[in-house]
Amino acid sequence: MNRNKTVAVLVLLAVASIPAVSAATSIDVTISNVDVSPSEPVPGDEVTIETTIENFDSSSAGYFVDRVRVVKADDGDDPEEFADVKDLGTIPVGRTKTVPLSTTFEEPGTYDLRVRVSGRETANDTRTQLSYPLTITVAERQPQLDVNANDSAAGVRADGSVTVANSLGSPIENVELTVGGETVTVTNRRAVLATLESNASRTVEFDYRADEPGTHRMTATLTYTTSGGVTDTVTDTVTVRTTEERPQLDIDTNASTAGIESDGTVTVANGIGAAVTNAEVTVSGDGVTVSDDRAVFTRVADGESATANFDFKPAEAGEQELTATLRYSTRGGATRTVTETVTVETEPLRDRVALDLSSVEGGNAQAVKVTVLNQGNAPLSNVSVRGNSANATVGQALLDRVAPGESRTVRLNASLSSDSATVDIDTTYDVGDQRGRTSGSTALTQTPGTIGLTGLEVVPEAGRLRISGSASNLGTTDAESVLVSVVDTERVTPTSPNREFFVGTVPASDFVSFDVYATVRGNVSTIPLEVEYLVDGERHTRTVEADASGASRALAAGPQPDPGNSGGGFLLPGAVALLVVLGVVAVIVRAWRNSRGGD
Repeated sequence: MNRNKTVAVLVLLAVASIPAVSAATSIDVTISNVDVSPSEPVPGDEVTIETTIENFDSSSAGYFVDRVRVVKADDGDDPEEFADVKDLGTIPVGRTKTVPLSTTFEEPGTYDLRVRVSGRETANDTRTQLSYPLTITVAERQPQLDVNANDSAAGVRADGSVTVANSLGSPIENVELTVGGETVTVTNRRAVLATLESNASRTVEFDYRADEPGTHRMTATLTYTTSGGVTDTVTDTVTVRTTEERPQLDIDTNASTAGIESDGTVTVANGIGAAVTNAEVTVSGDGVTVSDDRAVFTRVADGESATANFDFKPAEAGEQELTATLRYSTRGGATRTVTETVTVETEPLRDRVALDLSSVEGGNAQAVKVTVLNQGNAPLSNVSVRGNSANATVGQALLDRVAPGESRTVRLNASLSSDSATVDIDTTYDVGDQRGRTSGSTALTQTPGTIGLTGLEVVPEAGRLRISGSASNLGTTDAESVLVSVVDTERVTPTSPNREFFVGTVPASDFVSFDVYATVRGNVSTIPLEVEYLVDGERHTRTVEADASGASRALAAGPQPDPGNSGGGFLLPGAVALLVVLGVVAVIVRAWRNSRGGD
């Protein structure tokens, strides 16, 4: 920062180190001290010179001060006089008297002076003269100006300040400060401070804008009036540097593949110290097709950023350049442009798709699980998965998109017309601007539904045998219209409540429980059960022997309580008693009727 200032010169005050002593021997008097205020006066200041006169204890009488003067030194018998006071009274023995004198120096410079005291001894009226050398330097000083301004960006408002420091010994009044420059625009350029006390300071802030880069000079001018009524002016000049600051552009793109559309972003970071407006971002490229290539931001504040998205598609593999251009307006209304270019490395298109095939069994319909694995570097779209077989009807599925490095799985239901079938899977897809294809094969097998009776248990119950178990489907297709019944033989007879049990449909690899009942004559070792069912419209019949030897012996050993009637132990005696009572009543009624007929 370059400055051009008027520098104030310090005031020098010199006083004699040896006091002046009277020539008379009867009284011991001296000028013991001289103080000057202000110590650093300027032209027009009122200067006070305080002279201390001391009458020592060794004096024989008091000392009457007739006159105290401040005169020019070595100026002959009639020197130039600056201050004069008279008839100041008596100083008793052992006492002192301080005499103030005031004067003004209108011109700067060094003044060699003498303080002269005239007086007399009160006892015998003996007169004495005292003298004290004094040097006062009056400097041409002014208030201090300190201009501070930050460097700026072209077209962007920056701030600065001016500090006014009053180093004079008295207040200054009518203080007015202005700031200006030839190649800068300054706002709040004028300030009125009224009065500024001695040794006080004030700081005034201002804003400025330089529209062109380079160095610029700004000058602060202070106009003021001293306590002596003198109006003066002081200036200070500062040089600021303005640079061509612009928002930063950052282009970020995903990995690109020839013929494949990729996406990217342009980020505008504003760090120029002020907001930019009407910001327009465009993206273009050489050998690259760009879409969504324009974005507009009304305002991007200082310290903030804005991001624009775009899509691009390189025509071929190799290096391509993308260029982002930002056009914007500064706070001062200037229009500026920023560009940023990046090189994008484009890979050749790799079409690599694999299929993972597996079979899914369950129910009457089988299925093929197809996983499409994209091992290339471009996304797959419009993916069609179809199955074909001579011995099965196979479904199809569509996939919208499979990203590079990812996989998608679909299930193709199949209905077999035989116990096994070979299924060919054909997958087609779009990758880039071309249509791709891959295929694979897998085998499907099925086991027709077969019903077995499992978990058979025979127990005696109320004079009969209850046969419980499960109709289990041991095949891979459903069994329908399943019916379990007790076979009627010479020694085994189906009985209620369930001579037969309609199970219905038993899904593949599933089961349904049942209960049937039979009565037996004598001991039997097995109970024959017949199971009938349909598979694919064909009826199947099987006979299963249920072990009944233990239950048959238990049944022959004695009556079994009916678990369905907890009060069965009292039913038979109660019925016999009821029949006896009814017989007695019938005899009585008949005898009565006979007696009526005899009458």
